Amino acid sequence: MKTARFGDFAQILRENGAAAVRHPDTLLAKEPPYEVFYIPFEHVNRNARLIIVGITPGMNQLKMAYTETQRLLNLGTSTAEVLEAVKTFAAFGGDAMRPNLLRMLRHFNFAEILGIRDEADLWDGAATLLHSTSVVPHAAFKKGEPFSGKFDEVLKVDALRQRFESDFVASLSALPTNALYIALGPTPYEALRYCVRLEVIKADQLLGALPHPSSQGGNQVAVYLGERALDDLHPANPVRWRVEWLKAAYTGMRSATARLIEANAITASPPLSPLSKPVAPAAKAKSPRVKAPERAPAVANDPPNSPECGLRYVVSRGKAKGTVLRPHEQDGHYIVSPTRFEADYLRIPVNDPIEPYLKQGLSLRMSAQGVAPSLISPGSILGKDKQSLS
Repeated sequence: MKTARFGDFAQILRENGAAAVRHPDTLLAKEPPYEVFYIPFEHVNRNARLIIVGITPGMNQLKMAYTETQRLLNLGTSTAEVLEAVKTFAAFGGDAMRPNLLRMLRHFNFAEILGIRDEADLWDGAATLLHSTSVVPHAAFKKGEPFSGKFDEVLKVDALRQRFESDFVASLSALPTNALYIALGPTPYEALRYCVRLEVIKADQLLGALPHPSSQGGNQVAVYLGERALDDLHPANPVRWRVEWLKAAYTGMRSATARLIEANAITASPPLSPLSKPVAPAAKAKSPRVKAPERAPAVANDPPNSPECGLRYVVSRGKAKGTVLRPHEQDGHYIVSPTRFEADYLRIPVNDPIEPYLKQGLSLRMSAQGVAPSLISPGSILGKDKQSLS
């Protein structure tokens, strides 16, 4: 099996860019009628909180990746920077693919789940939270067309299975054990269930499936989101054959995301009882990546996190649009966290400054009257000078 190392393909990509698409020199494996071509998608985002899994990169992604790789290499960009930038630029790229994917992520309110301003930030300021990959991470074709078969076929064809095992399954061990997984279609969903059985990921990490956002899927995204009814489809529309799967997948995803949003709201302000155990102070919190800042002297009559200090977030959409959120106080503390999980929460006394924690990249629990507390990323929080704190 030919290895998939960027250094082996850098020269041809530098010289040819998109002209190297499906070139013999970029061929990784051939098992007629299957072919697998190299794509510079090796970068693994080790801090990702959301993993989106497709079947295999298509022609658009292949062309975009080769073109961007050529441009960056000719600018003298380092290998690590090329791989990271190309993955962000080209993964799930295309005229319809990313907009359709954003429609679905927004429908399930992933911005709230991840504590970011907007789902589009996953390809911009919050790109470190997203890892995009595929069951066959390099570009697989069958009879000259992008591979779109079932997962059983992946396991039966050596050229596909070897890439699945060596490039996809092996990469999962480098991802956080609390990351959330979304499949784009039935094949990635079955592949992820297979990984659960292998105990590579945990069952509660797999949220469910979205339909593939490619324009080749017709109006299946609209049907999945309830924007089109079965009766609206032409009798010959192939999406009719997928309606039952789309309905079941939607129900599963709605249930999983609703549980996450509800859990966020509950853990933001847990009820206290006489038997409740005290929460460990910040110094003992389970977050080795976070360094507690030095204590700053308090200013008389102006606690660092009072409304006068100016920490705020303005809700940009939904029913609460325009509402100003402030740091959410809980038992004389504010909560910051590197993740949405309660085990990572740090409790900051109300008279201690929050800004040093935000500058380390931690999110802050914020709320307003009538708006449940939620984690807000530092890039979305404004300080006294009305500037972002990231």
